[in-house]
Amino acid sequence: MFVIIKKEKYMEKPDSSLLFRQPMYADKKQWKQFLSIFLLAAGVGFTVAGIIFFFAYNWEDLPKFAKLGIVQTLLVTSVLLTVFTRWNILIKQIILTGATFLVGTLFAVFGQIYQTGADAYDLFLGWTLFTILWAVAIRFTPLWLTFIGLLCTTIWLYAMQIVPDNQWAVTLLTSAVTWICASATVVTEWMSIKGTLSRQNRWFVSLLSLATIVHVTYLMMAVICEKDAIVSIPLTSAVLLFSAGLWFGWRQRNLFYLSAIPFAILMILLSLFILGDLETVVQYKLPIKIIVFNNRSLGMVKLEMEVDGLPDWQTNMLNPDFAQVAEAMGMTGFNVSNPEEVL
Repeated sequence: MFVIIKKEKYMEKPDSSLLFRQPMYADKKQWKQFLSIFLLAAGVGFTVAGIIFFFAYNWEDLPKFAKLGIVQTLLVTSVLLTVFTRWNILIKQIILTGATFLVGTLFAVFGQIYQTGADAYDLFLGWTLFTILWAVAIRFTPLWLTFIGLLCTTIWLYAMQIVPDNQWAVTLLTSAVTWICASATVVTEWMSIKGTLSRQNRWFVSLLSLATIVHVTYLMMAVICEKDAIVSIPLTSAVLLFSAGLWFGWRQRNLFYLSAIPFAILMILLSLFILGDLETVVQYKLPIKIIVFNNRSLGMVKLEMEVDGLPDWQTNMLNPDFAQVAEAMGMTGFNVSNPEEVL
């Protein structure tokens, strides 16, 4: 009897009532907070959009000093409102984030008026440098996202416009973009686990991780499809980052990593088979004739559905012009619609 009582004492059932006592729907306070933020963002967005469209419509008729003056006035006003007012900190952060885009607009207007001949890389480089201080000062996630996007765009433009003929430089620079996104993801994930990044900013972590996965996938697909591309660096990045992401997703039970990364790997593997046969035929000059019959529907599946009296669904296919695809790969292609055209 003593053993039974002891087991019952230490084998208490967990209290599951806590799950049912937790609120499933937002309360009045949460709705009020959401609506205040939403209406504020919508109001600011519509106001800025109205101002932009108004001046865009009349832009050609404005003198050059008026163009510069408008942008500079808006920029200075935004900074002064942020520094010298006692408004809510969120309002100041939104205003300063908008001022960041005014900086890019000022660079673009200056280049347009005086025809400086600067590349897009120069514009984004200046824009990025002027954004660093504000991103560090106000610690606002949308502004940090803007800064990271500007930095990655600047590096890409440098690779495409300044050193496009240096394949190693292009590969290293584009891979650097991957690791910038990955480093930002690691830092924000660590902050989220430690509690220093609020749950409201979880979207920031998700966007950074998605950008990392998409960029790795794009680079791998690019090196697969390009001739004489450097594969080692993107492949190393893909193996390391995808392995770390799957390990982290399994440990944290994060379905995003456990679903997005395998899907990205599948896309990379599928790219190995895209036009690979045609590339082999062209590269090795194989005497092969390829004939593509009417491939605009899943014929057998459609026929079986018609036999069973079912309406065909999702059996029709939208295909490219296969003759142009062959010519793009360096082959000779023909479209044949009549028997007389067959040689």
